Amino acid sequence: MSLFPARSSGSMQSLGALDNDHITRLFMASAVFMAAAFLVTIPAWLIDERLLDNAAIWTKPQKFNVSLTLHFVTLAVLAQLVPRNIRQGPVMLAFGYMAVFAMIFETLYIHIQAARGVRSHYNDSSIVEQVFYGLMGIGAVVLIAVALVLAVQIWRKGDRSRPGLWLGAILGLTTGFVSTLIIASYLSSVGRYVGAPLSGGGEVVPFFGWSREYGDLRPAHFVSMHLMQTIPLAGWMADRRGWNVKATVFGVTAVQIALAVFLFMQARAGQPFWPV
Repeated sequence: MSLFPARSSGSMQSLGALDNDHITRLFMASAVFMAAAFLVTIPAWLIDERLLDNAAIWTKPQKFNVSLTLHFVTLAVLAQLVPRNIRQGPVMLAFGYMAVFAMIFETLYIHIQAARGVRSHYNDSSIVEQVFYGLMGIGAVVLIAVALVLAVQIWRKGDRSRPGLWLGAILGLTTGFVSTLIIASYLSSVGRYVGAPLSGGGEVVPFFGWSREYGDLRPAHFVSMHLMQTIPLAGWMADRRGWNVKATVFGVTAVQIALAVFLFMQARAGQPFWPV
């Protein structure tokens, strides 16, 4: 089955195949770009033995590559809940292109800084890097703002024949946007660790780099950010299994938000997510 089958109508499509419209192609092309960035960076990740803040120098770019691949795939899939004419309207196109430009900027800068062996985040060592860090903050907001815009469009015009997916998409995109914005803003102002210097938090969780010795705010950020995927998935499962839609979607949302809050408070208390 083709990923982009030919469509003659503007009606809402099944999630089994993605519609061949401009915004869907834009999101999927962005996901493919990020997946390709992950693949081409693997040799550097494996060969380059330099460390930055106790982590392999290419780990941060790779984490962003994976995260943004998943982000744009999510946007492409959930956009199918909206009629094609709304999907291709000026609002979605404007926010879609702003998100893509932000993704390209952030990806290039993070990879360039990794190649240079210096931080992309929390770096105020020069005027240029201070400016770029500020621009990255703006770019991060733009990257998730498109999710909120899509949630509004799904709420207004979305396909309600699958109530679990409809509700899950709205709640997931909205709560993911709000919680990510709050926790990421706190992270950007105080740093990643509580009780440890920015340069390192001792022993860490493989790949993720979360400290196992000190409070680390990134696990809470991770859980909050991925509300955008888990809550729509819960709604989709409720539709397929015949579960109570509201109980499933609101229940999973409440549990995941509670987990994000717990991890945030745990980190602020200086306690590690996964103690040594």
